[in-house]
Amino acid sequence: MASYHSEASSASSRRTSASPIPHRMGPMEYQPTVLCRCRAKAARWISWSRDNPGRRYYKWPTSSFIRDLLNDLRDAVWSLRREKDELFVAVREGQAMARDVDTARRELAALKKHVVETDAKLVLLKEQNRRLEKDRCVLFFCFTGNLWSVCHGLGDELSSISECYYDGRY
Repeated sequence: MASYHSEASSASSRRTSASPIPHRMGPMEYQPTVLCRCRAKAARWISWSRDNPGRRYYKWPTSSFIRDLLNDLRDAVWSLRREKDELFVAVREGQAMARDVDTARRELAALKKHVVETDAKLVLLKEQNRRLEKDRCVLFFCFTGNLWSVCHGLGDELSSISECYYDGRY
């Protein structure tokens, strides 16, 4: 054991990523012995996963049925994870579409409000135009009436003037 540590320390000076865990030991070379339910010695393994690096665990021998069952369950878990990821992406897309629909609804409401305001202005302008047309007609008739009376009165004067100065040569 001491020779291993000295080798590991000299190896660590050569390599910076040397493992501090003695991985040269076989799975059955440990003390005190840990037995499974069938009274056989369990193998000790070292985890190299991201969650538990260097953690030691014991693995008991499994039957082929259990091994097949675990493989099927693993495949089912992977399938469900893929499906979950796809659903997560679909939910994100749905949320984006919902935001787009909400934005479109707000724009539609603003446009409807603008249309209502414009229609109200249009009604007021039509009413004002109707009043102005009426006033224009009244003024036209007043002007023509005044013009007629001026012309009629002037015509009477002209006829009386022309009667006085007409010598009948034309």
